[in-house]
Amino acid sequence: MAKVLLGGRRAALLAALAVVACAKGRPAPPPAPEPAPAAAPTPVSRPPLAPVLAAGTYTLQAVVQGRQIPGPPPQARARGRQAAPPSASLVLVARASAAPNGLAPSTTQLSATVALPGYTMAPRGRTQQAATWWPSGGDSLTVFWMTPRNATIALKGALRGDTLSGDVWYTSLESGAEFQLGTFNAVRRRAGRR
Repeated sequence: MAKVLLGGRRAALLAALAVVACAKGRPAPPPAPEPAPAAAPTPVSRPPLAPVLAAGTYTLQAVVQGRQIPGPPPQARARGRQAAPPSASLVLVARASAAPNGLAPSTTQLSATVALPGYTMAPRGRTQQAATWWPSGGDSLTVFWMTPRNATIALKGALRGDTLSGDVWYTSLESGAEFQLGTFNAVRRRAGRR
């Protein structure tokens, strides 16, 4: 009887080894085919914004280094109040600048004027400083001017309807350092609207 039990265990052990050996000897299934790589999207290059579409007078608001620079206050003022503090504004004209800025990174420069208190210096008797602007692809444009502190400022943004918004960039002419000062939002004033 002991021989039968031993033989039964031996048979079971041999059967188990045979199963393992057969499993190891089977060829691996072929790898699944890899999906074809997706074609990279072709960048769509849109033509630059037509200058006439961006031209106009804008009420400008900016947040520069955490400080809000407001646009002009409402026109209705009570008599006897103090004069309003300087406010931000922007005018884009759809014609070539009479005095292109040699430091501007674009050869296409259109006329503009800008007031951004603390970052512009208007000539005596005026409220805005001369600037230049140019379309920079699609619905984007750049407004560029010199500051009284030996630096340049650029408003780089996109026009959506009557709203131009984006970032305010500062470049030091002494060190060449460039950094983002803040953000801006400008809304075009329509005729008859102040």
